[in-house]
Amino acid sequence: MRFDLQINPGNSIWPIARDAALAAEAAGFKTLWTVDHLAGDVMHAPDMPECFTLLGALAGVTSKIELGPLVVNVGNRHPAILANSVATVQQISGGRFVLGLGAGSSPNSPFAAERRAIGMLPPAKLADRHAAVIGALDVMNEMWSPTRRSELAAFPIANPKPNVIIGANSVALAKIAGERTNGVNIRATHERASEILAAAKLAHENSGLKKPFTVSVWEHYDEALLRGDDPRLDVWRSWGVDRVILLMFKSVDFAALNRAAKFLN
Repeated sequence: MRFDLQINPGNSIWPIARDAALAAEAAGFKTLWTVDHLAGDVMHAPDMPECFTLLGALAGVTSKIELGPLVVNVGNRHPAILANSVATVQQISGGRFVLGLGAGSSPNSPFAAERRAIGMLPPAKLADRHAAVIGALDVMNEMWSPTRRSELAAFPIANPKPNVIIGANSVALAKIAGERTNGVNIRATHERASEILAAAKLAHENSGLKKPFTVSVWEHYDEALLRGDDPRLDVWRSWGVDRVILLMFKSVDFAALNRAAKFLN
């Protein structure tokens, strides 16, 4: 079981985010995740740094830890802009970028308030939001292809192509994750977590594609999970989970990150 750290950058603005990344790297966390939101209030924060700008800055001050957003809302950016942003951070990080990707919430969700505020209403139909994820994957594959059309020749290529992990809350999106990407992530306490993860694993097995695939859950930071004696770990292993992402939501607990080193190294 590998452990990653996620911070809420709205409550950990620069330079706290920088120091958190360095502390997570020193402690032995495999990946540092941020979030992709436009406004802080949806994350109970006063502010929210732009996702890729922050990740580029974090890439510049770290050297070993992987970096990524959990998850990018495909509705926040044109797919070509997303492809360019990913390629840029991948270059700055020297290949340490991991792309967490999601379909975004429904128009009536509290998480959609930030988009409603600026007139960017998400599609009402779940199928349309899922289609946007597939479309973004297709655009990125086209723009990063070594055989891409000549009009794309001067666009940056993500090298190496980053692993993509889909944040899923439904069986339908989990199947897309298994068929098209390198992993799936879900809230550990989701009432259908085992079913949704099983759907992703089966789709991966049936895809016929030889690609790495990670099954992950996220949970609020709890040192008991790092110690390895928490019974939740056995439950998650029974679901096929191989990665746990621990979220520090309210603030970064640097003392806890320092203690984590003895469990991770």
